Amino acid sequence: MASLATKRIPYYITLGDTTVFFIYNISVTKNPKQKRLIVNAFIILFLIAGTFVAIQFAKGYRPDLEKGALTGTGLLNVTSYPKSARVIINDKLTTVTDDKLYLTPATYNIKIEKDGFHPWTKTLPIKPELVTSADARLFPIITATSPITFYQATNAVVSPDGSKIAYVLKNAPQDTTNGIYVNTIAGNILGSSNVQITENSPKDFSTALLVWSPDNSQILAVFTDKPLPTKSNPKPTEKITSAYLLSTKSLNSKNVADVTVRIPLIIQEWQDQYTKINQPTLALYPKYISDILINNSINVYFSPDKEKVLYTATLEATLPENDIAKSLPNINSTTESRNIAKNNTYVFDLKEGTNYLLPIATRSSEIAKQIILSTEATPTASLSSLNQIKIQADSRATSNLSWYSNSRQLIATNNEGVNIIDYDGQNLTNITYVKPQNGFVVPSLDGSKLILLTNINQKPETFNLISFDLK
Repeated sequence: MASLATKRIPYYITLGDTTVFFIYNISVTKNPKQKRLIVNAFIILFLIAGTFVAIQFAKGYRPDLEKGALTGTGLLNVTSYPKSARVIINDKLTTVTDDKLYLTPATYNIKIEKDGFHPWTKTLPIKPELVTSADARLFPIITATSPITFYQATNAVVSPDGSKIAYVLKNAPQDTTNGIYVNTIAGNILGSSNVQITENSPKDFSTALLVWSPDNSQILAVFTDKPLPTKSNPKPTEKITSAYLLSTKSLNSKNVADVTVRIPLIIQEWQDQYTKINQPTLALYPKYISDILINNSINVYFSPDKEKVLYTATLEATLPENDIAKSLPNINSTTESRNIAKNNTYVFDLKEGTNYLLPIATRSSEIAKQIILSTEATPTASLSSLNQIKIQADSRATSNLSWYSNSRQLIATNNEGVNIIDYDGQNLTNITYVKPQNGFVVPSLDGSKLILLTNINQKPETFNLISFDLK
């Protein structure tokens, strides 16, 4: 009979301040079968322990030699456009983008920089077992420019989808080449293209109100007349004298029909189209914020991806506690503004339920956008209704802010030219000190350039569409 002996073998795993302790009673014998059982038991224990350690390692736990235990870390994911930018953490060069770093829980000052580009900075808290992202869009310090028009462009207006610009060309060498053009700024392999859709004779379209249809297929050109003020009528009403509905795909006939009598029907049709666009988008948002957008806000503009909204409050309000943030493991670290003040402008983030104040915002005193959610029962040929349709997708007439194409930044115009700022109000970056006429600046859909109606190296009164390269 084989001799038996019993050994008590301790086994433990330490995680932070917690120690998992095992004691195994193992019978040692010269019996070969029992030896195999012992070996198999050790293999199983090894696999269990290895799996446990691998899981903790994946969660961010790392060995701490001083404490003799595994300590929790957080993961910092740093990305940038353009790539291969330097990552400086707490004033120390640490790595380059794109990279992932395990850091001990703390608050870090992150700076991402690349030669020739404005730096991006943010203070980020790193939390154990969570991933924190630093995604920087870097913009060039010196932008290359190229002209889109050469003589005199005026009356520029962007299409609702942001892919086209309508403008009036004047002072071209040939009279027949003056008129309304449509510039396509996206989706063209050969670059931007200009299509003339009408001549400037016999009408001078530079004085017309140009309104895009919601589906980007037509432009309504409206001519008005404002009588001189009199004692009995010091503020006479501007009246519509003629209107023309133009296709944006090709040159329209000189004899295109006057559609003034059809304007109420056109207004009703376009209001219906915007209603079908705005209602489903509003339905995505929590009721407390959609009520504010509908009833207590003006100049409501959704980001291109519909996941953020820019708005100016008309009444004071307090947003409820952010329940969305409670259900998420990690959100944007920028301080929120849950108390809304009248006349201030904010951005609400649908995914995180966060709300941020934009102190750089200014708004027009002449016109304010009311979001279209229904059609007028008895529409009339009114300029106010036409202007509301015009500004539904174009914020440039109502404020100094407009969305950048990636939905993570906003374009801001002020006395220092054109700037880009993160949607949470951080990282205000000057793109150019050149000032656009009437604040007209449009990003390409891929974000690779900005198009300004401005004056560069020409007579002070001569403006053209100029492209600024952001790559």
